Amino acid sequence: MKVFTIIITYNGMKWIDKCLNSIINQCEVVVVDNNSSDETVGYIKTNFSCVKVLVQSVNRGFGIANNIGISYALQNGADAVFLLNQDAFAQAACMKNLITAYQKNPDYGIISPIHLNGDGSKVDRSFLAFTHANASILISDLIVSKSLDEIYFTKFINAAAWFIPKKVFYKVGGFDPIFFLYGEDDNYCQRILFHGFKIGITPNSTVYHDSNNNNSQLGTVGTEKYFRQFINNIYVKYGNVNTDDYKQLLKFKMYLLKRSIQSLLVFDWVKSKVYVEKFKRIDIDKISHSVKLNRESKANYLEINTDVQSIID
Repeated sequence: MKVFTIIITYNGMKWIDKCLNSIINQCEVVVVDNNSSDETVGYIKTNFSCVKVLVQSVNRGFGIANNIGISYALQNGADAVFLLNQDAFAQAACMKNLITAYQKNPDYGIISPIHLNGDGSKVDRSFLAFTHANASILISDLIVSKSLDEIYFTKFINAAAWFIPKKVFYKVGGFDPIFFLYGEDDNYCQRILFHGFKIGITPNSTVYHDSNNNNSQLGTVGTEKYFRQFINNIYVKYGNVNTDDYKQLLKFKMYLLKRSIQSLLVFDWVKSKVYVEKFKRIDIDKISHSVKLNRESKANYLEINTDVQSIID
């Protein structure tokens, strides 16, 4: 299989040398740089001539930048893509084992390796949390030293290291641009399941994730981070293609307005403003359109030749 690894960079000098060296001998590599202000782009161009760099004039966010890289890969003959975070490093046989896992399990639309922490001394904490909730059989088999399966089904795995075959993009599309950063992987997993694919983890492949993710820490009430986390949660819940929750958005907005008025009546101006801001940020038409579009079986959000659909099928 011809696989392209897509790496989104943004001020990634801390990790980029190790990240690229871990994967360049396993497949072709495309970097989409989100307007880094450090030396990331220059360093890659100087030291990794084999890497294609797609430099962006603005920070387009994680999802849109990946769509750019995915489109490039598919336009250049990719059979699959491997989405790898700039702070993640692949083991020597990572790609080979991912391809093997997919060829034995072609009904899977996303396959993830095991995520260890940056030095490999323990399991990455985010990965452990997700697998505990969604793939507990894998953890059980590891603990009791049972012979491991080729792949374990899960309903979600974070997008630090995703292997995705090309046929998926012609049915599911790319990442929904309503997400700038965080939440786009939740949304994509929802869509993967809706369109009849599975999500899995293969214990035969490993990446090391030196995660710098502080999004799990809640933003202070009233800050931009707080409202961003709120709207991302709204997009994930009400933008779920597997439910009709989006039809309840008007009712939810009215609830927020009611709470704002109640706060005003007790002179809690700060809380009232918070509810008003939440109310203002929810765009019902935008979310409803997203759900309806994402239920369609086509290459949404990607610039690729849709005439290939018959070949993919």
